[in-house]
Amino acid sequence: MLSLVALGTVLGIGIAAKWIVLAAWASIGLFLLLRLVLSAFKVEWGPLTKPPVPPLNYVAVGVLALVVIPAGIYLLSWYPFFARGQFQTLSDLWNYQVWAYEYHKNLTATHPYGSPAWSWPLLARPVLYYAEYYPYFGLDHFTGQELQARMLDLGNPWIWLTSLPCVVSLPYFVIKHRSFPAAVILLGFITQYAPWWPITRVLFMYHMFGGLVFMVLALAFVLVQLANQFPPPDRKVLVTIHLSIAIVFFGYFYPVWTAVPLSNPAWALSHGTPPWGPKLWFDLCPNPPPPPSQPQLFCWN
Repeated sequence: MLSLVALGTVLGIGIAAKWIVLAAWASIGLFLLLRLVLSAFKVEWGPLTKPPVPPLNYVAVGVLALVVIPAGIYLLSWYPFFARGQFQTLSDLWNYQVWAYEYHKNLTATHPYGSPAWSWPLLARPVLYYAEYYPYFGLDHFTGQELQARMLDLGNPWIWLTSLPCVVSLPYFVIKHRSFPAAVILLGFITQYAPWWPITRVLFMYHMFGGLVFMVLALAFVLVQLANQFPPPDRKVLVTIHLSIAIVFFGYFYPVWTAVPLSNPAWALSHGTPPWGPKLWFDLCPNPPPPPSQPQLFCWN
């Protein structure tokens, strides 16, 4: 029961920081309600509660943890607005929430690095956080070519792309093996990713970070399931190979994440590009660039 109270505290802090955590709050509430209903029919699914908790106590603590505590923390997070006189009553706070919702609902601003939600798992349009070009860094000492540095919110392609079939396979484990962990991961991914689809305002790939957590969990879950199909001496081989490739990708894309200066051909495919290829795999960028209202997908430039 103490874990539920701690969970409610974390959820309250999360909701106070970003409304998308409401999706996680709803999915957790659904799981707790489902377990309560199943326990009434003597059906066990998921980790056992030790010692068993009477249903009324379970409901009471659930309401405290998932309603009272998150609501209290959310209200407290707005204390500075009351302290400086911006809000006088709870009605002012409510009106501000409505205004914030309407602002995002009706926002029509565009951005050259905006991208639709469906494209995020495919790493189609990472956001450029930083860029500096010649002559700021001068010339490469070995090749004499101009240097440039960039920083993109590009995920590790190996981890992202291998996690996608793992996410797709989760319903199999839920239905065929009644896997509670698979159900938690699947619902977590859906609730952190699906709410972005109907949103019409400009969005960016970093909005995928909530769903990314469950993509990685799906990858780890499926890797364990596959590894268990091998005899004990070989079980670690699959995981070791996957992690080794991930480390290689990390080293390859390290300059993309840390703005290490590289020559122009090392960034984009051209004369003088190293035999291991450029850092910008997708360079399907129209020239001249289209209006910001038209997403430039599969363009890492």
